[in-house]
Amino acid sequence: MSYRDFHVHIEQGPYTLKWLKKFIEKAKERNIEEIGISEHIYRFVQAKNIWKGGPIRNEWHEKRATEDIEEYISLIEKAKKEGFPVKLGIEADYFPENEEIIREFIKDYPFDFVIGSVHWLSEFGFDNPERIKDWEGRDIDKVYEEYYITLISAVKSGIFDFIAHPDLVKIFNYRSKADLSNIYGNLAEEIKSKNMCIEVSTAGLRKPVKEIYPSEDLMYYFSKFDIPVILNSDAHCPEDVGKDFEKAVKYIKSFGFDKLCYFENRKRMQYEIREE
Repeated sequence: MSYRDFHVHIEQGPYTLKWLKKFIEKAKERNIEEIGISEHIYRFVQAKNIWKGGPIRNEWHEKRATEDIEEYISLIEKAKKEGFPVKLGIEADYFPENEEIIREFIKDYPFDFVIGSVHWLSEFGFDNPERIKDWEGRDIDKVYEEYYITLISAVKSGIFDFIAHPDLVKIFNYRSKADLSNIYGNLAEEIKSKNMCIEVSTAGLRKPVKEIYPSEDLMYYFSKFDIPVILNSDAHCPEDVGKDFEKAVKYIKSFGFDKLCYFENRKRMQYEIREE
């Protein structure tokens, strides 16, 4: 069957059709009929206010906020006009203290979909391989608790169309020993109440944790609450577009799901998982 991949980053190359075509070519090889480009919001100079925080976070962002979002949007709109199977998205980091700034920023642009994600807990960039030492000496159970509280706040904000890699906090294989069933249930319940969908991401297979996001335990609650699912790769290079989708589909089906989501003009649609 053919798929869609709505979590693709082109940031490792220039904003040109030539570079974009490399992602589309790989997509075709893997039966991906449409890709959603979802640049990280921190890339754009226009989004600096979203990142207002402590010195570590501010410094990290200042070094990376080098692009003009208008150039990015123009590229994707041009690609659409030329018949490229692409959609315009954004991956927006959620910071509770800057929620209204994020909300206003999103309103200003014609996105087909908006991804919500949590990569920072205040000054702790927990998924950054350059700062993995920051995990040392931390109470892992408390990190997990803070992560999910923040993720639930992101859902409650109503800003996003779906939540990316919902258990990203496990990326370096630091594992909470606490019983997370209540917080998993709360997360699923909030997602259901906001009529959102959740991402199943193959990116975790390429990370130290070596497993799909979300875990089986968390996936159980998403299936229990009948949360719609979107399958994505979180590709940052052409080679990773649609990678390991066959494995992920088997995983998704094992929880009773028979449809996958995609988006256009902020409207969610679904397509069936077909037997091969």
